Amino acid sequence: MFEGVFEFTTTAWFATTIFWVSLVIVIVGLTQNLVYAWCLPHAWRELNDHTQREDDHAGWEILRSRSAPPITIIVPAYNEANTIRESVMALLALQYPDLRIIVVNDGSPDNTAQTMIDKFKLVETYLVRDIGTIKHKPIRQIYRSEIYPSLLFIDKENGKKADAINVGLTCVRTPLFCVIDADSLLESTALLGVVRPFVETSDNVIAVGGTVGIVNGCTVKNGQVIDYKLPKNFLARLQVVEYIRAFLMARLAASRKGSLAIISGAFGVFRRDIAVAVGGYDTTTVGEDMELVLKMHRHMLETDTPYAVRYVPEPVCWTEAPEDLKFLSNQRTRWQRGALECLSRHKSMIFNPKYGRLGMVTLPTFILTELISPIAEIFGYILMVIFVALGWLDIRFFIAITAIIFTYGVLISTFSLLLEQDEIERFSRPKDIVSVLLTAIIENFGFRQLCSIWRIRGLFQHFRGMKPTWGTMERRGFSVTPEG
Repeated sequence: MFEGVFEFTTTAWFATTIFWVSLVIVIVGLTQNLVYAWCLPHAWRELNDHTQREDDHAGWEILRSRSAPPITIIVPAYNEANTIRESVMALLALQYPDLRIIVVNDGSPDNTAQTMIDKFKLVETYLVRDIGTIKHKPIRQIYRSEIYPSLLFIDKENGKKADAINVGLTCVRTPLFCVIDADSLLESTALLGVVRPFVETSDNVIAVGGTVGIVNGCTVKNGQVIDYKLPKNFLARLQVVEYIRAFLMARLAASRKGSLAIISGAFGVFRRDIAVAVGGYDTTTVGEDMELVLKMHRHMLETDTPYAVRYVPEPVCWTEAPEDLKFLSNQRTRWQRGALECLSRHKSMIFNPKYGRLGMVTLPTFILTELISPIAEIFGYILMVIFVALGWLDIRFFIAITAIIFTYGVLISTFSLLLEQDEIERFSRPKDIVSVLLTAIIENFGFRQLCSIWRIRGLFQHFRGMKPTWGTMERRGFSVTPEG
Protein backbone atom coordinates (compact mmCIF):
# COMPACT_ATOMS: atom_id res chain seq x y z
CA MET A 1 0.00 0.00 0.00
CA PHE A 2 3.03 2.29 0.44
CA GLU A 3 4.51 1.58 -3.00
CA GLY A 4 2.87 4.54 -4.74
CA VAL A 5 3.75 6.87 -1.88
CA PHE A 6 7.39 5.73 -1.95
CA GLU A 7 7.67 6.31 -5.70
CA PHE A 8 6.10 9.74 -5.34
CA THR A 9 8.40 10.64 -2.48
CA THR A 10 11.50 9.48 -4.37
CA THR A 11 10.47 11.37 -7.49
CA ALA A 12 9.71 14.50 -5.51
CA TRP A 13 13.04 14.29 -3.65
CA PHE A 14 14.95 13.85 -6.90
CA ALA A 15 13.14 16.75 -8.59
CA THR A 16 13.69 18.99 -5.56
CA THR A 17 17.38 18.11 -5.44
CA ILE A 18 17.83 18.78 -9.15
CA PHE A 19 16.00 22.10 -8.77
CA TRP A 20 18.21 23.34 -5.92
CA VAL A 21 21.41 22.14 -7.57
CA SER A 22 20.45 23.90 -10.78
CA LEU A 23 19.55 27.06 -8.84
CA VAL A 24 22.94 27.07 -7.09
CA ILE A 25 24.71 26.67 -10.44
CA VAL A 26 22.75 29.55 -11.93
CA ILE A 27 23.49 31.79 -8.92
CA VAL A 28 27.21 30.96 -9.04
CA GLY A 29 27.33 31.71 -12.76
CA LEU A 30 25.47 35.00 -12.41
CA THR A 31 27.64 36.07 -9.46
CA GLN A 32 30.85 35.35 -11.33
CA ASN A 33 29.58 37.26 -14.36
CA LEU A 34 28.73 40.20 -12.11
CA VAL A 35 32.26 40.09 -10.70
CA TYR A 36 33.70 40.27 -14.23
CA ALA A 37 31.32 43.08 -15.13
CA TRP A 38 32.42 44.97 -12.00
CA CYS A 39 36.11 44.47 -12.81
CA LEU A 40 36.03 45.96 -16.31
CA PRO A 41 35.15 49.61 -15.50
CA HIS A 42 37.42 49.67 -12.45
CA ALA A 43 40.29 48.23 -14.48
CA TRP A 44 39.70 50.83 -17.19
CA ARG A 45 39.74 53.70 -14.67
CA GLU A 46 42.90 52.43 -13.00
CA LEU A 47 44.67 51.89 -16.30
CA ASN A 48 43.60 55.31 -17.58
CA ASP A 49 44.76 57.04 -14.39
CA HIS A 50 48.02 55.13 -14.38
CA THR A 51 48.74 55.94 -18.02
CA GLN A 52 48.17 59.61 -17.35
CA ARG A 53 50.60 59.49 -14.44
CA GLU A 54 53.16 57.80 -16.67
CA ASP A 55 53.11 60.92 -18.87
CA ASP A 56 54.44 62.95 -15.97
CA HIS A 57 58.02 63.56 -17.15
CA ALA A 58 59.09 65.03 -13.82
CA GLY A 59 58.13 61.89 -11.93
CA TRP A 60 60.02 59.75 -14.44
CA GLU A 61 63.16 61.81 -13.99
CA ILE A 62 62.94 61.43 -10.20
CA LEU A 63 63.05 57.68 -10.62
CA ARG A 64 66.06 57.91 -12.88
CA SER A 65 67.89 59.97 -10.25
CA ARG A 66 69.69 58.75 -7.15
CA SER A 67 66.47 59.05 -5.15
CA ALA A 68 65.32 55.70 -6.57
CA PRO A 69 65.71 53.07 -3.82
CA PRO A 70 68.28 50.29 -4.36
CA ILE A 71 66.80 46.99 -5.51
CA THR A 72 68.09 43.43 -5.53
CA ILE A 73 66.69 40.97 -8.06
CA ILE A 74 66.51 37.34 -6.91
CA VAL A 75 66.37 34.77 -9.70
CA PRO A 76 65.65 31.18 -8.59
CA ALA A 77 66.88 28.81 -11.30
CA TYR A 78 66.35 25.11 -11.90
CA ASN A 79 67.32 23.43 -15.19
CA GLU A 80 67.41 26.78 -17.00
CA ALA A 81 70.54 26.23 -19.12
CA ASN A 82 68.61 27.10 -22.31
CA THR A 83 67.38 30.49 -21.07
CA ILE A 84 69.53 31.64 -18.13
CA ARG A 85 72.06 33.49 -20.29
CA GLU A 86 69.45 35.68 -22.01
CA SER A 87 67.59 36.21 -18.73
CA VAL A 88 70.67 37.50 -16.91
CA MET A 89 71.73 39.65 -19.88
CA ALA A 90 68.28 41.25 -19.81
CA LEU A 91 68.69 42.01 -16.11
CA LEU A 92 72.14 43.54 -16.62
CA ALA A 93 70.66 45.77 -19.32
CA LEU A 94 67.90 47.15 -17.10
CA GLN A 95 67.72 50.91 -16.74
CA TYR A 96 67.97 51.42 -13.01
CA PRO A 97 70.46 53.50 -10.98
CA ASP A 98 71.24 51.04 -8.16
CA LEU A 99 70.62 47.38 -8.99
CA ARG A 100 72.08 44.12 -7.67
CA ILE A 101 71.34 40.65 -9.08
CA ILE A 102 71.40 37.33 -7.23
CA VAL A 103 70.94 34.14 -9.26
CA VAL A 104 70.28 31.08 -7.09
CA ASN A 105 70.87 27.71 -8.73
CA ASP A 106 68.63 25.24 -6.94
CA GLY A 107 70.73 22.13 -7.49
CA SER A 108 70.08 21.93 -11.23
CA PRO A 109 71.31 18.65 -12.75
CA ASP A 110 71.76 20.31 -16.15
CA ASN A 111 74.41 22.86 -17.20
CA THR A 112 72.82 25.91 -15.56
CA ALA A 113 75.74 26.46 -13.18
CA GLN A 114 78.48 25.94 -15.77
CA THR A 115 76.69 28.17 -18.26
CA MET A 116 76.67 30.98 -15.69
CA ILE A 117 80.30 30.43 -14.69
CA ASP A 118 81.55 30.46 -18.30
CA LYS A 119 79.45 33.32 -19.61
CA PHE A 120 79.85 35.76 -16.72
CA LYS A 121 83.37 34.79 -15.56
CA LEU A 122 82.33 33.85 -12.04
CA VAL A 123 84.85 33.35 -9.26
CA GLU A 124 84.33 31.92 -5.80
CA THR A 125 83.76 34.47 -3.04
CA TYR A 126 82.65 34.77 0.58
CA LEU A 127 79.63 36.71 1.75
CA VAL A 128 78.34 37.55 5.23
CA ARG A 129 74.64 36.72 5.13
CA ASP A 130 71.74 37.92 7.26
CA ILE A 131 70.22 34.53 8.08
CA GLY A 132 67.89 35.47 10.95
CA THR A 133 64.95 33.06 11.22
CA ILE A 134 65.00 32.06 7.56
CA LYS A 135 66.07 28.46 7.07
CA HIS A 136 67.09 26.80 3.81
CA LYS A 137 69.01 23.94 2.23
CA PRO A 138 72.83 24.05 2.38
CA ILE A 139 74.79 26.31 0.04
CA ARG A 140 77.52 24.70 -2.03
CA GLN A 141 79.35 27.82 -3.17
CA ILE A 142 78.88 31.56 -3.70
CA TYR A 143 80.33 33.25 -6.79
CA ARG A 144 80.75 36.83 -7.94
CA SER A 145 81.23 37.99 -11.52
CA GLU A 146 84.60 39.49 -12.48
CA ILE A 147 83.02 41.55 -15.27
CA TYR A 148 79.72 42.47 -13.59
CA PRO A 149 80.39 43.37 -9.91
CA SER A 150 76.67 43.61 -9.14
CA LEU A 151 76.07 39.98 -10.17
CA LEU A 152 76.10 37.26 -7.50
CA PHE A 153 75.61 33.55 -8.18
CA ILE A 154 74.72 31.02 -5.47
CA ASP A 155 74.90 27.28 -6.03
CA LYS A 156 72.88 25.31 -3.47
CA GLU A 157 71.34 21.93 -2.86
CA ASN A 158 67.88 21.36 -4.28
CA GLY A 159 65.10 22.64 -2.06
CA LYS A 160 62.53 23.90 -4.59
CA LYS A 161 61.75 27.45 -5.68
CA ALA A 162 60.73 28.99 -2.33
CA ASP A 163 63.86 27.64 -0.66
CA ALA A 164 66.01 29.14 -3.42
CA ILE A 165 64.35 32.54 -2.99
CA ASN A 166 64.93 32.39 0.77
CA VAL A 167 68.64 31.80 0.17
CA GLY A 168 68.74 34.89 -2.00
CA LEU A 169 66.76 36.83 0.60
CA THR A 170 69.49 36.19 3.21
CA CYS A 171 71.97 37.91 0.88
CA VAL A 172 69.83 40.97 0.11
CA ARG A 173 71.12 44.25 1.56
CA THR A 174 68.70 46.62 -0.18
CA PRO A 175 65.31 47.85 1.15
CA LEU A 176 63.49 46.36 -1.86
CA PHE A 177 63.87 43.06 -3.62
CA CYS A 178 62.37 41.71 -6.81
CA VAL A 179 61.71 38.06 -7.66
CA ILE A 180 61.48 36.87 -11.26
CA ASP A 181 61.59 33.43 -12.81
CA ALA A 182 64.80 32.36 -14.53
CA ASP A 183 62.96 31.72 -17.79
CA SER A 184 61.73 35.32 -17.84
CA LEU A 185 62.92 38.57 -19.43
CA LEU A 186 62.28 42.04 -18.02
CA GLU A 187 61.78 45.02 -20.29
CA SER A 188 64.62 47.53 -19.89
CA THR A 189 62.41 50.10 -18.12
CA ALA A 190 60.36 47.59 -16.12
CA LEU A 191 61.94 48.31 -12.72
CA LEU A 192 61.64 52.06 -13.22
CA GLY A 193 57.91 51.60 -13.66
CA VAL A 194 57.22 49.02 -10.98
CA VAL A 195 59.10 50.95 -8.27
CA ARG A 196 57.09 54.16 -8.74
CA PRO A 197 54.35 53.31 -6.22
CA PHE A 198 57.05 52.95 -3.54
CA VAL A 199 58.40 56.47 -4.04
CA GLU A 200 55.54 58.53 -5.49
CA THR A 201 52.78 57.85 -2.96
CA SER A 202 52.39 58.14 0.79
CA ASP A 203 50.41 54.88 1.03
CA ASN A 204 53.20 52.83 2.66
CA VAL A 205 53.41 50.43 -0.27
CA ILE A 206 54.80 47.03 0.75
CA ALA A 207 54.54 45.13 -2.53
CA VAL A 208 53.97 45.82 -6.23
CA GLY A 209 53.23 43.40 -9.04
CA GLY A 210 53.85 43.89 -12.75
CA THR A 211 52.39 42.44 -15.93
CA VAL A 212 53.53 39.07 -17.26
CA GLY A 213 53.50 38.59 -21.03
CA ILE A 214 54.03 35.55 -23.26
CA VAL A 215 57.44 35.60 -24.97
CA ASN A 216 56.74 32.65 -27.31
CA GLY A 217 57.06 33.90 -30.88
CA CYS A 218 58.95 37.08 -29.91
CA THR A 219 62.48 37.84 -31.09
CA VAL A 220 65.10 38.40 -28.38
CA LYS A 221 68.39 40.26 -28.87
CA ASN A 222 70.92 40.98 -26.13
CA GLY A 223 68.41 39.89 -23.52
CA GLN A 224 65.64 42.20 -24.79
CA VAL A 225 62.43 41.57 -26.74
CA ILE A 226 62.98 43.56 -29.93
CA ASP A 227 60.05 42.27 -31.98
CA TYR A 228 56.73 41.32 -30.42
CA LYS A 229 54.80 38.68 -32.33
CA LEU A 230 51.99 36.36 -31.42
CA PRO A 231 53.08 32.74 -30.83
CA LYS A 232 52.77 30.41 -33.79
CA ASN A 233 51.74 27.65 -31.41
CA PHE A 234 47.97 27.88 -30.96
CA LEU A 235 48.03 26.72 -27.33
CA ALA A 236 50.49 29.49 -26.45
CA ARG A 237 48.33 32.00 -28.34
CA LEU A 238 45.34 31.02 -26.23
CA GLN A 239 47.40 31.80 -23.15
CA VAL A 240 48.18 35.30 -24.49
CA VAL A 241 44.47 36.12 -24.34
CA GLU A 242 44.16 34.47 -20.95
CA TYR A 243 47.07 36.43 -19.47
CA ILE A 244 45.74 39.75 -20.75
CA ARG A 245 42.33 39.09 -19.19
CA ALA A 246 43.79 37.92 -15.87
CA PHE A 247 46.40 40.64 -15.42
CA LEU A 248 44.87 43.63 -17.12
CA MET A 249 41.33 43.21 -15.83
CA ALA A 250 41.20 41.33 -12.52
CA ARG A 251 44.44 42.56 -10.94
CA LEU A 252 44.02 46.17 -12.03
CA ALA A 253 40.56 46.25 -10.48
CA ALA A 254 41.79 44.63 -7.26
CA SER A 255 44.71 47.06 -7.06
CA ARG A 256 42.37 50.04 -7.44
CA LYS A 257 40.31 48.81 -4.50
CA GLY A 258 43.36 47.99 -2.37
CA SER A 259 42.62 44.28 -2.21
CA LEU A 260 45.22 42.67 -4.46
CA ALA A 261 45.92 39.22 -3.03
CA ILE A 262 48.15 37.81 -5.78
CA ILE A 263 51.45 39.01 -7.18
CA SER A 264 52.80 36.69 -9.83
CA GLY A 265 55.89 34.76 -8.86
CA ALA A 266 57.27 35.70 -12.28
CA PHE A 267 57.51 39.42 -11.43
CA GLY A 268 57.02 41.21 -8.11
CA VAL A 269 58.81 43.78 -5.93
CA PHE A 270 58.60 43.63 -2.12
CA ARG A 271 59.87 45.42 0.94
CA ARG A 272 62.54 43.20 2.46
CA ASP A 273 61.82 44.11 6.10
CA ILE A 274 58.17 43.02 5.85
CA ALA A 275 59.03 39.83 3.94
CA VAL A 276 61.59 38.88 6.60
CA ALA A 277 59.17 39.80 9.42
CA VAL A 278 56.68 37.19 8.14
CA GLY A 279 59.36 34.51 7.79
CA GLY A 280 60.14 34.76 4.10
CA TYR A 281 58.72 32.31 1.59
CA ASP A 282 56.90 29.17 2.71
CA THR A 283 58.70 26.09 1.40
CA THR A 284 55.79 23.70 2.07
CA THR A 285 53.41 25.02 -0.60
CA VAL A 286 53.47 25.31 -4.39
CA GLY A 287 51.65 28.64 -4.02
CA GLU A 288 54.52 30.43 -2.29
CA ASP A 289 53.96 33.70 -4.20
CA MET A 290 50.33 34.08 -3.07
CA GLU A 291 51.23 32.79 0.40
CA LEU A 292 53.83 35.54 0.88
CA VAL A 293 51.42 38.28 -0.20
CA LEU A 294 48.69 37.00 2.14
CA LYS A 295 51.16 36.79 5.03
CA MET A 296 52.24 40.37 4.38
CA HIS A 297 48.60 41.51 4.23
CA ARG A 298 47.89 39.68 7.46
CA HIS A 299 50.94 41.09 9.24
CA MET A 300 50.03 44.68 8.39
CA LEU A 301 46.36 44.26 9.28
CA GLU A 302 47.03 42.53 12.59
CA THR A 303 49.51 45.24 13.60
CA ASP A 304 47.03 47.97 12.53
CA THR A 305 49.59 49.48 10.17
CA PRO A 306 48.24 51.37 7.11
CA TYR A 307 49.67 49.93 3.90
CA ALA A 308 49.03 49.25 0.23
CA VAL A 309 49.71 46.49 -2.30
CA ARG A 310 49.72 47.72 -5.89
CA TYR A 311 49.74 46.46 -9.47
CA VAL A 312 51.11 48.42 -12.42
CA PRO A 313 50.31 47.37 -16.00
CA GLU A 314 53.09 48.86 -18.13
CA PRO A 315 56.23 47.09 -16.82
CA VAL A 316 56.30 43.75 -18.60
CA CYS A 317 58.04 40.54 -17.63
CA TRP A 318 58.19 38.12 -20.56
CA THR A 319 57.89 34.44 -19.76
CA GLU A 320 57.78 31.25 -21.78
CA ALA A 321 54.36 29.58 -21.89
CA PRO A 322 53.83 25.81 -22.21
CA GLU A 323 53.19 24.68 -25.78
CA ASP A 324 52.16 21.17 -24.84
CA LEU A 325 48.88 20.11 -23.21
CA LYS A 326 50.65 17.85 -20.72
CA PHE A 327 52.86 20.63 -19.37
CA LEU A 328 50.04 23.17 -19.42
CA SER A 329 47.69 20.85 -17.52
CA ASN A 330 50.37 20.21 -14.90
CA GLN A 331 50.97 23.94 -14.55
CA ARG A 332 47.28 24.79 -14.09
CA THR A 333 46.69 21.93 -11.70
CA ARG A 334 49.67 23.13 -9.66
CA TRP A 335 48.39 26.72 -9.64
CA GLN A 336 45.02 25.55 -8.40
CA ARG A 337 46.54 23.48 -5.62
CA GLY A 338 48.73 26.39 -4.57
CA ALA A 339 45.76 28.76 -4.38
CA LEU A 340 43.71 26.27 -2.36
CA GLU A 341 46.61 25.65 0.02
CA CYS A 342 46.84 29.39 0.67
CA LEU A 343 43.10 29.75 1.21
CA SER A 344 43.14 26.79 3.59
CA ARG A 345 46.01 28.22 5.65
CA HIS A 346 44.36 31.62 5.90
CA LYS A 347 40.76 30.48 6.28
CA SER A 348 40.41 32.44 9.53
CA MET A 349 40.64 35.64 7.44
CA ILE A 350 37.65 34.72 5.27
CA PHE A 351 34.48 36.68 6.16
CA ASN A 352 36.37 38.18 9.09
CA PRO A 353 35.73 41.95 9.35
CA LYS A 354 39.06 42.31 11.17
CA TYR A 355 40.77 41.91 7.79
CA GLY A 356 38.69 44.53 6.00
CA ARG A 357 38.03 44.27 2.28
CA LEU A 358 40.56 41.45 1.94
CA GLY A 359 38.63 39.21 4.34
CA MET A 360 35.11 40.29 3.43
CA VAL A 361 35.36 40.63 -0.35
CA THR A 362 38.62 39.49 -1.95
CA LEU A 363 39.06 36.05 -0.38
CA PRO A 364 35.35 35.10 -0.61
CA THR A 365 35.40 36.12 -4.27
CA PHE A 366 38.49 33.99 -4.74
CA ILE A 367 36.64 31.01 -3.26
CA LEU A 368 33.81 31.63 -5.71
CA THR A 369 36.00 31.90 -8.80
CA GLU A 370 38.67 29.31 -7.94
CA LEU A 371 36.82 26.71 -5.86
CA ILE A 372 33.11 26.81 -6.67
CA SER A 373 32.95 28.20 -10.19
CA PRO A 374 34.88 25.42 -12.04
CA ILE A 375 32.69 22.73 -10.46
CA ALA A 376 29.49 24.68 -11.15
CA GLU A 377 30.48 25.32 -14.77
CA ILE A 378 31.30 21.72 -15.68
CA PHE A 379 28.41 20.28 -13.68
CA GLY A 380 26.09 22.83 -15.30
CA TYR A 381 27.08 21.69 -18.79
CA ILE A 382 26.51 18.05 -17.82
CA LEU A 383 23.10 18.78 -16.31
CA MET A 384 21.91 20.71 -19.36
CA VAL A 385 22.87 17.84 -21.66
CA ILE A 386 21.07 15.35 -19.38
CA PHE A 387 17.98 17.56 -19.23
CA VAL A 388 17.85 17.82 -23.02
CA ALA A 389 18.32 14.05 -23.40
CA LEU A 390 15.50 13.34 -20.94
CA GLY A 391 13.22 15.90 -22.53
CA TRP A 392 13.17 18.09 -19.41
CA LEU A 393 14.68 21.06 -21.25
CA ASP A 394 13.53 22.37 -24.58
CA ILE A 395 16.31 22.18 -27.14
CA ARG A 396 15.66 25.75 -28.29
CA PHE A 397 15.99 27.02 -24.73
CA PHE A 398 19.19 25.00 -24.33
CA ILE A 399 20.67 26.55 -27.46
CA ALA A 400 19.65 30.05 -26.33
CA ILE A 401 21.20 29.63 -22.86
CA THR A 402 24.39 28.18 -24.32
CA ALA A 403 24.65 31.05 -26.80
CA ILE A 404 24.25 33.62 -24.00
CA ILE A 405 26.95 31.94 -21.88
CA PHE A 406 29.48 31.81 -24.68
CA THR A 407 28.65 35.30 -25.93
CA TYR A 408 29.26 36.76 -22.49
CA GLY A 409 32.61 34.97 -22.25
CA VAL A 410 33.61 36.30 -25.67
CA LEU A 411 32.60 39.84 -24.69
CA ILE A 412 34.70 39.76 -21.50
CA SER A 413 37.77 38.58 -23.40
CA THR A 414 37.19 41.06 -26.23
CA PHE A 415 36.74 44.02 -23.89
CA SER A 416 39.95 43.06 -22.07
CA LEU A 417 41.84 43.01 -25.37
CA LEU A 418 40.35 46.32 -26.46
CA LEU A 419 41.34 47.83 -23.12
CA GLU A 420 44.90 46.56 -23.54
CA GLN A 421 45.17 47.77 -27.10
CA ASP A 422 43.70 51.21 -26.33
CA GLU A 423 46.09 51.97 -23.47
CA ILE A 424 49.24 49.90 -24.10
CA GLU A 425 49.10 49.20 -27.87
CA ARG A 426 51.23 46.08 -27.76
CA PHE A 427 49.81 44.72 -31.03
CA SER A 428 51.17 46.89 -33.86
CA ARG A 429 50.30 44.64 -36.80
CA PRO A 430 46.64 44.61 -37.98
CA LYS A 431 46.86 40.87 -38.61
CA ASP A 432 47.95 40.32 -34.99
CA ILE A 433 44.96 42.31 -33.73
CA VAL A 434 42.58 40.27 -35.89
CA SER A 435 44.28 37.02 -34.88
CA VAL A 436 44.13 37.72 -31.15
CA LEU A 437 40.47 38.76 -31.38
CA LEU A 438 39.65 35.49 -33.17
CA THR A 439 41.59 33.62 -30.49
CA ALA A 440 39.55 35.38 -27.81
CA ILE A 441 36.42 33.97 -29.42
CA ILE A 442 37.76 30.46 -29.98
CA GLU A 443 39.09 30.04 -26.42
CA ASN A 444 35.53 29.99 -25.08
CA PHE A 445 34.75 26.83 -27.04
CA GLY A 446 36.80 24.15 -25.33
CA PHE A 447 39.90 25.77 -23.82
CA ARG A 448 38.06 27.55 -21.01
CA GLN A 449 36.21 24.35 -20.12
CA LEU A 450 39.45 22.37 -20.24
CA CYS A 451 41.02 24.83 -17.78
CA SER A 452 38.06 24.31 -15.45
CA ILE A 453 38.61 20.55 -15.58
CA TRP A 454 42.29 21.02 -14.68
CA ARG A 455 41.29 23.24 -11.77
CA ILE A 456 38.86 20.58 -10.56
CA ARG A 457 41.70 18.05 -10.74
CA GLY A 458 43.81 20.40 -8.62
CA LEU A 459 40.92 20.63 -6.18
CA PHE A 460 40.74 16.85 -5.82
CA GLN A 461 44.51 16.58 -5.40
CA HIS A 462 44.44 19.23 -2.69
CA PHE A 463 41.74 17.54 -0.63
CA ARG A 464 43.41 14.15 -1.12
CA GLY A 465 46.46 15.63 0.58
CA MET A 466 48.90 14.95 -2.25
CA LYS A 467 52.44 16.11 -1.53
CA PRO A 468 53.17 19.49 -3.16
CA THR A 469 55.48 19.33 -6.16
CA TRP A 470 56.47 21.74 -8.92
CA GLY A 471 57.07 19.13 -11.58
CA THR A 472 59.01 20.01 -14.73
CA MET A 473 58.33 21.86 -17.96
CA GLU A 474 60.26 21.56 -21.19
CA ARG A 475 62.06 24.83 -22.01
CA ARG A 476 62.34 25.55 -25.71
CA GLY A 477 64.40 28.69 -25.18
CA PHE A 478 63.96 32.13 -26.71
CA SER A 479 64.06 33.05 -30.38
CA VAL A 480 67.42 34.82 -30.21
CA THR A 481 69.22 36.92 -32.81
CA PRO A 482 73.02 37.16 -32.68
CA GLU A 483 74.50 39.78 -30.40
CA GLY A 484 75.66 42.89 -32.03
